[in-house]
Parts: sequence; C-alpha cells; structure tokens
Amino acid sequence: MGIYRRRVLPLLAILIVSGCTFNLDLGAETLFPEGSAFVLSGTTDIIDTDDGQCNVWIGENGVAYHLFQSPRIDNGDFDRITTPGVTSRLEVATRNDLVVSCQVGTIVTVEDVLEIVP
Repeated sequence: MGIYRRRVLPLLAILIVSGCTFNLDLGAETLFPEGSAFVLSGTTDIIDTDDGQCNVWIGENGVAYHLFQSPRIDNGDFDRITTPGVTSRLEVATRNDLVVSCQVGTIVTVEDVLEIVP
C-alpha cells in the first residue's frame, strides 16, 4: 500500500487537476457510441407508418431523423424542437446503440440547439 500511496495517488491527482480525460476502450462498444457530429436544419413532423404515427425530424436534406436528447440539452429546448411544425438548426451526432419502435429514419442525439424558428 505504501508504494501505491507514494506514486500512484500523486500521479492521479496531477492528472485530475490538469484536466486530463481518460478514453475507456471497451472494444467495439463505448460508453456513448456516437458518430461524428454535423449541423443541419430541419422541421419536426408526424408521419404515418404501418405501426401508427411517428414523430420525426425531417432534415433539409430530405432524410428523416429520430431525435434523442443529450445531457447538455435543456428540457424546454428539446420539447420545443420536437414539437410538430417547429423548424430548428441543430448539431446532431448519429447513434448506433439506441432503438425506436418506428424505425423510419436515422437515430441521432441532439448535441446543440443553434436556432429555433417557431
């Protein structure tokens, strides 16, 4: 225990104070599996599917997206951007670990809300 306290704990303290981050390599899985973030404008809509109605965000590129809220996004902002008819400009990142019942689009997390047009 003595060598642990004398060498490892001070090193750990230096890393924490200096703001270093750790990348936990879990093989093919990570704690937050995401693709690269990108910015896109779009409008929330409700579409009809064989399974019923589905809330989607249609990007200006014509692609349907399923929006998930990241921890950095305020609940009020997320509620506004997921209201049908609201147009917004968002920074989103694709996710491969989330599922939705009406899989008609790409699953993304909202990383930042850049603009909301009511």
